[in-house]
Amino acid sequence: MKMSSTLSALKVTLSAAKLIAAPALMSSMMTVMVVGGCYAPQPTELYRTEKLPSEHWYTLDEDDARVEALPHALRNSLTQQRQLVALEEGSDKNAKQPLSPETTKKVAELDQTCNDAYLISFDSIASNPTPDLNGQFESWDRRRQNDSMIYNQNFRALADEWSRFWLMEMPGGTPYDTVNTTGRF
Repeated sequence: MKMSSTLSALKVTLSAAKLIAAPALMSSMMTVMVVGGCYAPQPTELYRTEKLPSEHWYTLDEDDARVEALPHALRNSLTQQRQLVALEEGSDKNAKQPLSPETTKKVAELDQTCNDAYLISFDSIASNPTPDLNGQFESWDRRRQNDSMIYNQNFRALADEWSRFWLMEMPGGTPYDTVNTTGRF
C-alpha cells in the first residue's frame, strides 16, 4: 500500500513538473528565437558601388582617385564633356541654362560607361579579387545559409532533449488511454 501511494505521489509530482516546465521551455525557446533572429538573404550588392559618384562623372575633379582609375580615353571624354556642358550652361553661374536632350543623353551614356569601367578597373579588382567569397570556396550568403540550417537543427534537437529530460515525450500519470497530439512518437 505504501509503495502505490509513493508511486502515485511521484506521478503527481512529475505531472506538476511537466505543467511547470512546458511554459518555461516554450518561453526559453521563444527568447532564443527572438534574440537569435532569422536570417533573410539580402540582395547582392555590386562591389564598390558605394564609391560611384552621386552626381555626374564630369562634375568630379581630374585629381579624384575615381577619375584616375579610369582609362585615359574615358578621362579625355570627361574633359570634352566638361567643356560641352560648360558651353551649354553658359558663362553665368547664377542663371544656368538647362542641358539639351541630346547633351543629357550623352552625359547619361558617358556616366554609364564610366561606371562600368570603374567597377571593372584593375584598381577595383586588385583591391579585392574575391569580394563575394568567405574562405576559399564559400560565399557569405552560402555560409549564412549553412549556419542557419545548423542553428535550426540544433534548436530542434535541444527541444527534443529538453522534453526528454522533463519526461514530456510520453504522456504519463493517468491510467486512461491518451492521444498524443504533439506530433512526436
